[in-house]
Amino acid sequence: MYICDATDYHSMDDEANRPIKALLTMDDIMTALESAGESNVTTLAEEIDRPRSVVHDYLSTLRQLGYVIQNDRGAYELSLRYMELGGRVRDNVALYNVAKPEVNRLAEQSSSELVTLSVEQNGLCVALDVVQGEQSISYDFTDGTHFHMHSSAVGKAILAEYPAERVTEILDRHGMPARTENTITDRDELKDELEEIRKNGVSFDREEYRTGMTTISTVIEDSTGTVLGGLSVTGPVQRLQESDVEEELRNKLLSTTNIIELNYSAR
Repeated sequence: MYICDATDYHSMDDEANRPIKALLTMDDIMTALESAGESNVTTLAEEIDRPRSVVHDYLSTLRQLGYVIQNDRGAYELSLRYMELGGRVRDNVALYNVAKPEVNRLAEQSSSELVTLSVEQNGLCVALDVVQGEQSISYDFTDGTHFHMHSSAVGKAILAEYPAERVTEILDRHGMPARTENTITDRDELKDELEEIRKNGVSFDREEYRTGMTTISTVIEDSTGTVLGGLSVTGPVQRLQESDVEEELRNKLLSTTNIIELNYSAR
């Protein structure tokens, strides 16, 4: 996986001068299948506004290549081939391999919370590793989840370390959609919060990403100060609102991050 640093934010603007239409059509089909879970040729053709015969040819080819399967109801769905590919990509990320033991350890110490290791890619956060404690609330959040930076604690922690031009680039590209009524959608308000994060060393998402849940996060950097990603702990608002719990999690988070950074530099 490519993790860009603060010096090449401009690469996000790179777009094909002449996009290959076949790949765009394939992406439309895969996105529609991902959203629906399963679908038939006719429904897919209507959804992406392509001829039924064209969609059928794409699905047949993708099935032959192993990227989609046809279930016993005759509907098409994405195959587990993506899990294999995603796993291989993730296994090649040095940060994941170094941080994994510490992520697991932090999750064990925080039995009622969710621990997430994330990176930024193309202006969005990507969850590299999501570990839930034994007593954790069930989450609709898994490895590989992509999410906006402005509405998450880890995203704001990373943005706080980026130059202003790159922050603007990301916001221009992805906008600031509201996930909940508490999501920051004003750039000036976000700018003020990023300044506070720089002072405090940690960031918070107080029901900005998911109602009823609070997240505390901090960045992970290499020995040169380049942001590699971020580590987060998420739990119920009622629990994390307790000052002693919040302080305890903050200390555990910073301690774990420090260990990851040291191990990363020593690898």
